[in-house]
Amino acid sequence: MNKKNASCIAIGNFDGIHIGHDALIRRMIDLSHETDQDSIIITFKYVKKDLKKSNYNIKYINSRDIKLELLKSYSVTDVVEIELDDVVSKYTPEQFIKQILVDKYNARNIVVGYNFKFGYKAGGNVNTLRELQDKYGYKVEEIYPVKYNGIAVSSTLVRKLLTEGKVHEANNLLINNYTIFDEEINIDFNKNTAFVDNRSSILLPADGRYKVKAGNKDMILTIITNKSGSVLTFDKKIEQNQNIVFMDKIV
Repeated sequence: MNKKNASCIAIGNFDGIHIGHDALIRRMIDLSHETDQDSIIITFKYVKKDLKKSNYNIKYINSRDIKLELLKSYSVTDVVEIELDDVVSKYTPEQFIKQILVDKYNARNIVVGYNFKFGYKAGGNVNTLRELQDKYGYKVEEIYPVKYNGIAVSSTLVRKLLTEGKVHEANNLLINNYTIFDEEINIDFNKNTAFVDNRSSILLPADGRYKVKAGNKDMILTIITNKSGSVLTFDKKIEQNQNIVFMDKIV
């Protein structure tokens, strides 16, 4: 169903909601209030492995379901996940703008990050959006990089810090401390251990010992990786339906 109301849209992959994503989304929400438009977040679901570079081996900061939950916590009009299937993935940048942003969601304001790319083979960028804004009747706003210690904050940077075990630094960039949600992994509650297969898309910090919280309990979590995956061992009894919030690495 086509959207009748004019919309203010934020677009991005939004893997792990970091301070750069937050700035982009909040600017879109403010702009939607200023213009009395619906506020919509658009993100993507890659349904074919070859639609994203190295998609087969990529590890995500948040699972798809958790990402959508976090985006919905902004209380916007709608959170839309576009499946990049055989049809949509082959849209030219102009087709994507016209058929999805304009025709389907009635975009009148579009907010994107400085490095946003879209369309077939990532052929479109912020300049493409600007070049076509008069033709399709919308305005585009670019959010410049949010920097931390002089470095542009990105999901790639957060991922790098986590894989190096630098949880405290990663937490400084994330809106919420890095968390493994209980539904993302299988925990053996009798043994207080969990196993994450190497084929899992869930990102784990580097091997080591970490201060974590599970519910109201402070715990020590030890991560040891072998050829088939990673073993997580808790030093205290862990209960069901409790997320694992990483606080810092124990040196």
